[in-house]
Amino acid sequence: MGNEEWSRTYGGALADFGKSVQQTSDGGFIIAGYTYSYGEGGYDAYLIKVDSKGNEKWSKTFGGSLGDYAHSVQQTSDGGYIIAGQTNSIGAGDYDMLLIKTDSHGNEEWEKTYGGAEIDYAYSLQQTSDGYVLVGSTSSFGIDHDVYLIKTDSLGNEEWQRTFVGDKGYINL
Repeated sequence: MGNEEWSRTYGGALADFGKSVQQTSDGGFIIAGYTYSYGEGGYDAYLIKVDSKGNEKWSKTFGGSLGDYAHSVQQTSDGGYIIAGQTNSIGAGDYDMLLIKTDSHGNEEWEKTYGGAEIDYAYSLQQTSDGYVLVGSTSSFGIDHDVYLIKTDSLGNEEWQRTFVGDKGYINL
């Protein structure tokens, strides 16, 4: 077994969740999740930047008065961050996929939502050579809780989407 180098906690007095972490180009880490302790109301997407020892450098929240969640984060080629999750505060339906692009200090540059009238979640994302690809679950398209894949350009504008219908219905990513 390895020895623990350090451990830290982040958040406030209420419920706070970390869902994704990635090492950043400066040797630190970027963490995404959601917080009930901070933000506009309900759960809000939560982004935390820490140094190589786990010391918090900054944190940001994103969202409105309803539920907003971050499930995946990556540092982008320009040094900023891209966050995928879901929102009930904005969008076309009950919950929609959420994509947020920030600068290197966590300041929002843009946000986009994808989905229809029912529940649509993004669980993972990847930067591509010309944009982003998100994968999650949809109840708006297909049968119910089917795999949902979206490709965007570098500004988050949807280029195409695909729904993959499983023979058992619900697919948990």
